Amino acid sequence: MEYRIKAYYREGEKPQALRRAGKLPGVMYNKSLNRKVYVDLSEFDKVFRQASIHHVIVLELPDGEVPTLVRQVNLNKRRRRPEHVDFFVLSDEPVEMYIPLRFVGTPVGVREGGVLQEVHRDILVRVSPRNIPEFIEVDVSGLGIGDSLHAADLKLPEGVKLAINPEETIAAVVPPEDVEKLAAEAAEAPPEPEVIKKGKKEEEA
Repeated sequence: MEYRIKAYYREGEKPQALRRAGKLPGVMYNKSLNRKVYVDLSEFDKVFRQASIHHVIVLELPDGEVPTLVRQVNLNKRRRRPEHVDFFVLSDEPVEMYIPLRFVGTPVGVREGGVLQEVHRDILVRVSPRNIPEFIEVDVSGLGIGDSLHAADLKLPEGVKLAINPEETIAAVVPPEDVEKLAAEAAEAPPEPEVIKKGKKEEEA
């Protein structure tokens, strides 16, 4: 799925002045490009809530359209609102990105009293921008109690390759008594994806 947002080049505008005007300063970059840009904060917030890091966001600039992926969003600690965004500009070269997983089917083990644990909700892959799937379907219907499904078991679309350890557990069916233990372990995990960074980004020169 593709999302779009109007963007503008930053010439002499200061980041703080843009923020006061309801804009979000940022950069768009890749190996051969690095340009300062800004977007409307409310528009970005609306689009990013849907697209996140999983979908292409097309920047509609005055001189053309640029397909990008959000790589990082810096948040204001106190206000919990974006202060800066990094857009990675896509080319024909493969990129690493997270693709959402869509679990389908009712595991055999769940019918027997077990509980399905979705260890990963998305997965890091390497893929050409032209082949980015909207999601990867994961059939868990064959899992019994004590069974687990690993990254290597996923049926990846054409042109999509794993960028994580193939032995990484994606989902498992566990006995009910193990649920509390797994929930406690999950609570210790980082509360935010790596794309979100707290704190004030150093102002550009």
